[in-house]
Amino acid sequence: MSDVAVYFGRADQLLDESFEGEPDIRAVDPGHATVSVFDAGLMRGDGVFEATTIVGGVPLAWHLHARRLRQSAAALELPLPNTGALHAFAAAAIRHSGATEAHIKVIVTRGGADQVATVFAVVDTAYARKSPEVEIATLERELMRDSAQRAPWLLVGAKTLSYAPNMAARREYERRGVQNAVFVTRDGFLLEGPQSSIVLREGDRVVTPHPRIGILHGTTQVEVFAWAALNGLQTAYDDVAADRLFQADQVWMMGGSFVQSVTAVDGRPIAHDRARTDEINAFLQTERDPVDAWTRDHVPG
Repeated sequence: MSDVAVYFGRADQLLDESFEGEPDIRAVDPGHATVSVFDAGLMRGDGVFEATTIVGGVPLAWHLHARRLRQSAAALELPLPNTGALHAFAAAAIRHSGATEAHIKVIVTRGGADQVATVFAVVDTAYARKSPEVEIATLERELMRDSAQRAPWLLVGAKTLSYAPNMAARREYERRGVQNAVFVTRDGFLLEGPQSSIVLREGDRVVTPHPRIGILHGTTQVEVFAWAALNGLQTAYDDVAADRLFQADQVWMMGGSFVQSVTAVDGRPIAHDRARTDEINAFLQTERDPVDAWTRDHVPG
């Protein structure tokens, strides 16, 4: 089996909320997969995507990812994906690939000159596994705490294909010799990482920046809140000042149903608990029924 498998779906099925049944799926040679040079996703980043980890042939927290994909599509005024058809498409892509441990990404673009959307999935068995411990940098983002409300056209809370700033941020934190970063508003409040969410533990309270500040509502963050609530901890969304990073009992970065323990911020060591982090990751891998039940009952947005 190749490390990467690519599958195209039919937009008229996957983006039709009245569609019922099994959507068509077409395997494409990854080395020869093509989209139109006029496709708005390629030319302008005008599209949305979701990605998660596959464990035991199951895409983790898929219901959260599918919901967020619809929210992102709505923000871009794209046709809304059919949740049932999208789930069947992702399951078929995983089944056809034969992958049990992998990474899956589903992409929806606005399409080419004919405005017919492009929908495809990529299943990658050679994706880079994350380290359980990271050092991070803080990077200023040209936003204020209320920018999302004052300028919704910035789409700061949608998971779009316009990832050039995120990749530039990644190159910057790598230049600084660390493994991740968190964006901070001009007025000093935490946002999110270029490709991850951030959560702090302060005593018996687990807190994350409120999505209204202009960030993605992290799927793994919701899963960590499930772990916290099921283990007797309080959970909260808040406006989190950046200096709380240095006062917290623990800081975690997370994505793809995997949590990383932050050991230092801008070169300053902070309190961290690797054993607790390993416990969370084991919980998210093995206790899917209670995690999924909690997240369905506390669905974001």
